Amino acid sequence: MKFTALVSVCLAPFVSGCLDDPADETEISEEIATQNGLPAINGLNTQNGLNTQNGLNTQNGLNTQNGLQNGSALMSTSAGRNTVKYLIRCALPSGRSITKKDQYGTSYSFSGSLGVAPGWETGSCNQTCQQWVSACLVAHINTAGIEVPLWVVADQLQIGWGLSPSYPNQEGSFFGNVFTSPPVMHYCNGRNFDINTVPGRIGYDNGATKPYTNPWGYNVRCDTYCTPADYPHASSGYKACAGYNSVLTVWRQ
Repeated sequence: MKFTALVSVCLAPFVSGCLDDPADETEISEEIATQNGLPAINGLNTQNGLNTQNGLNTQNGLNTQNGLQNGSALMSTSAGRNTVKYLIRCALPSGRSITKKDQYGTSYSFSGSLGVAPGWETGSCNQTCQQWVSACLVAHINTAGIEVPLWVVADQLQIGWGLSPSYPNQEGSFFGNVFTSPPVMHYCNGRNFDINTVPGRIGYDNGATKPYTNPWGYNVRCDTYCTPADYPHASSGYKACAGYNSVLTVWRQ
């Protein structure tokens, strides 16, 4: 049985978020349940990847001074720290955490949950690591800035392919690399992307500019181009899309 953290977030679309008190996080005994709400990846634009001038360096461990620097750009604003919160939640497993300081010396603790890149805590983050963290970060974006519970599956040791009857709708899959310049943020539509749609997520066209793109065109489904999971999990999600082998598939209620 895998463990992860189901947390609540307080956000407004594309503006500064607010950092949860780590004490509010609780562990649950489920496969992989999580909650999105990241309005935008702070420090990321159409030209520069996350691994540039933000005090974040993939060549060093997150829990080292040169991996995620104290007082850095990411640590100096509420929005930046919110990105760090999701970054650590994605990269490190439950039970692991790091503490960093802002420019005023105030300490903030960030807890792991999904654990797609546990080695990045103390070591470097190679291309595979970057792609897993990227898929996870992009999957947590909600352009409407509201909370939506999600269930995620992947060909990844800490996550796996187990489904939940409480999350019957396959929303879509996410893949890319936000650490490259320019960053790559892709998605494709799941089989049930247009069922029980919610603001800020795939299938809900509210006019907001989505930060990610479907490489095959508007509303093109993943099963048209992606490679499904191995038997007996072929219907759960996809293990490869558009040359990326680090793919995270999201199910919603």
